[in-house]
Amino acid sequence: MTWQSPIAPGLSWYQDSVADRPTYEPLDGSVAVDVAIIGGGFTGLQAAFNLAKRGVSVVLIEASRFGDGASGRNGGQLGSGQRAWPDELEPELGYERSRALFDMAENAKRHLLDFAETHGIDIDYMPGQMNVSHKRTGADDYRRVADLLATRYDYPHVAFMDRAETAERLGSSHYRHGVRDAGTGHIHPLKLLIGLARVAAEAGARICEMTPATGI
Repeated sequence: MTWQSPIAPGLSWYQDSVADRPTYEPLDGSVAVDVAIIGGGFTGLQAAFNLAKRGVSVVLIEASRFGDGASGRNGGQLGSGQRAWPDELEPELGYERSRALFDMAENAKRHLLDFAETHGIDIDYMPGQMNVSHKRTGADDYRRVADLLATRYDYPHVAFMDRAETAERLGSSHYRHGVRDAGTGHIHPLKLLIGLARVAAEAGARICEMTPATGI
């Protein structure tokens, strides 16, 4: 029987494209640990793994099943940098801080891919992303961002696309220009979460599904 999450609007493609997810027993009775974690998304499970690997006793409780929330149902896009482009952040924060934020995001991408490879988690990584626009204006902004990333942020993976290239790559003439980013891509978020739960449990963390927190 296919599991239908009580907190999801329906069966996601991610859930439909994986085999039966492993289940983890609810917490039964009392337990005393060094650290208790509430919530089994990416952050909670990664914290449980990191703590358990260092010998800390930890229990994690999740009200539903791992992957029922946003961590298992998000778009799976690995973006480069922050939500705002560096040419927006630099005037506000200065180059040093803007560069630090960009490097932090790059380190996060590298960590995720390396972690998955090290622990044998098949996340269906597909490299490459495109950001395109249907507007007549804005082409100069896209060009400027690509040049800025290459010259000031040591990130040569973003290339400007004119209308012809954009149409060729998309198969649509509706869009006028854009950029393609060869340094990032898309993952299967639910497969990542399933693998993360596995390695957290293997590291010694006690992880429990169907165990809501009723008080702190």
